[in-house]
Amino acid sequence: MNLFDTLLNPDRDEFPNRTVVYNAANLLDVGEFQFLQLAFVHWHGRDMRQDEIDAIFNSFMVHSEVPGWALLYARDICQLDRVGELDSADPAYHRFDVAGTAKARVNPRAGFIAAMVFLVGTLGGALAIAAQTAECAGEFPPCLSSSEITGPIAK
Repeated sequence: MNLFDTLLNPDRDEFPNRTVVYNAANLLDVGEFQFLQLAFVHWHGRDMRQDEIDAIFNSFMVHSEVPGWALLYARDICQLDRVGELDSADPAYHRFDVAGTAKARVNPRAGFIAAMVFLVGTLGGALAIAAQTAECAGEFPPCLSSSEITGPIAK
C-alpha cells in the first residue's frame, strides 16, 4: 500500500483476514497467538508441536499470513457472537492462558490519589522554581550572581 492509497482510503484494511482473527480473539478475550492455538486444536484435534508453533508464529506475526483453519474458526466465533451463543468465559477458550494472570481491578481511588500526588509535586516544583530570588549572571548553569563573579564580566 502506498501513501496515496492511505490518504484516499484511510479506513481501508490492508489485511482483512488478520482483522477477522483479531476480532475473534477480542471476542474470546485471548491473545492472537492463543487464538491460533485454539483454532489449531479445534481443526486438528491436538496441540501444536514446537516446530509448528515456530512456523505458524512466523507465518502469522511476521508475514501476515492467516491459515485457512484459523480463518474458518474465527468466522465461527464471530457467528456465535452474532447469534448470542458465545460464552467467552468458557474455560475451553482459556486453556492456554498463563496461570495467575487474572485481571485485577484497580480501585478508582488509587488513580485519583496518584493524580493528586503528581499534581501537588508538579505545582510544588513550579512554585519552588518561581520563588528563587537569586539573579543569575548568565543564561546557563551554574547560576552565579554578579557579586560572585570576579573579573571583567562583573564590571
